Amino acid sequence: MVRILPRDVLRGLPTVATTDVDDAHEKIATLFCGHDLVPRTRGTSVDMKLRSLHRGDVGIEYLDYGADVRIDPQGLESFHLIQIPLAGHARMDVGSNTVDSSPRVATVPPVDRPFSMAWDQGTPHLIVYVRRLALASVAEQVYGEGAAKALDLGYSMNLATAAGRAFLRSVVELHDDMISETPGVAPVFVQKLLVDTMLSRLLLAMDDTPAVSGDRDRDAESRLVRRFRELLERHAAEELAMPDIAENLGVSVRTLQLALRSETGATPSELLRRVRLDRAREMLLEAEPGEQTIISIAERCGFSHQGRFSALYLDTFGERPSESLRR
Repeated sequence: MVRILPRDVLRGLPTVATTDVDDAHEKIATLFCGHDLVPRTRGTSVDMKLRSLHRGDVGIEYLDYGADVRIDPQGLESFHLIQIPLAGHARMDVGSNTVDSSPRVATVPPVDRPFSMAWDQGTPHLIVYVRRLALASVAEQVYGEGAAKALDLGYSMNLATAAGRAFLRSVVELHDDMISETPGVAPVFVQKLLVDTMLSRLLLAMDDTPAVSGDRDRDAESRLVRRFRELLERHAAEELAMPDIAENLGVSVRTLQLALRSETGATPSELLRRVRLDRAREMLLEAEPGEQTIISIAERCGFSHQGRFSALYLDTFGERPSESLRR
């Protein structure tokens, strides 16, 4: 699992520190939203340390209250938070649901219902801030039109899964770009790609992703993947470049790759190869003896190397092209 040390989060940025509960409450309320902040042991204070950096629709925070505290927010509404303990233990209660949080499990507070949190002393957090509209836009790209209106993230993220680790890596990449000593050195499109990648991986890493209700069945393919398959069916025999396909679908190459990997377990090139092989098999089985050759069918299906085609065909269907042609 990706290991993130508290001292490395937003290193070099000023640390806001206070031991006064009211001062800590005011600073967090200004940054996020109104809430109640109460030490869980009567008569104790806090030892809060805060670092924060925002860029456009996203932000990264380091927050450690330095004490056992209870937090009762009034509602996020316009933004999402992914709260990742770097050590220790925290808990979030949403109605009858409880999430026990640790470095392996992040909490994702709801934006439209009450919740409360209890952070133990010694539980510094890395917090990822995302504007709700920005995540909704990426959800539309990944899961199809209408997904944003029905998007329900759930309350936790398993950071020990492959998808959770990929999300953490994308957060680290974005973090390192944001704190670069030479801001703006990366082209704007690269900065946007880092944000889009992080948001896509956020969606894919959620426990119930895609937790989308409405017309789209949870087990059905997203509109993006269906459109990709339809495009392959129409143009499988042509020279297809992934950047051109992604542009045609209105998404980034990375977004397309992540969606396909999540829903089909395959890469774009693997799916393209399978469509071409299926089409070649249909043509071989339908061909009259002596009417067509294996070479001509392979070329018409986008395979320029007969030896490679024959090996792929045998591996996929368990018989040689010549055996299918003789049927």
